[in-house]
Amino acid sequence: MRARGSIVIAREPEAVFQFVSDPAKDTSWRSFVTASHASDGAVAVGSRVRQTYSYQGRTADLKVEVTEYAPPERIGFRTHGQLRARINYTCVPEAGGTRFNMSLAADIPGPAALFEARIQREADGAIAGDLKRLKAALEQSERS
Repeated sequence: MRARGSIVIAREPEAVFQFVSDPAKDTSWRSFVTASHASDGAVAVGSRVRQTYSYQGRTADLKVEVTEYAPPERIGFRTHGQLRARINYTCVPEAGGTRFNMSLAADIPGPAALFEARIQREADGAIAGDLKRLKAALEQSERS
């Protein structure tokens, strides 16, 4: 299953990258993330994060590993646990701000694969909502 989305944010790429690469901020804009605890130290390739996801009344604890880190342009993650996924963010300068791109590629395990079309629609909707929340959070903090 693959999902992706893109939005223009009226902030410079460095500010967008700083926000999205901080695991502590994930709960403020990512709809399924209910808790996020980073390992000690600065974010870098190999850094680990423990996150709790909530989906349809169920929660799952996932280990997330940073697989790519190229400030202020790209950061990538891989999840380990019940959900195996790859998540990538890119920040591209665009007139008046930054085009933020988010992509998700997940393996749908076992019987859940029967519901892949539904899961796909829900992932597409979640990413669209996440991008709107991200834009609002970053643009509001710029005005404050």
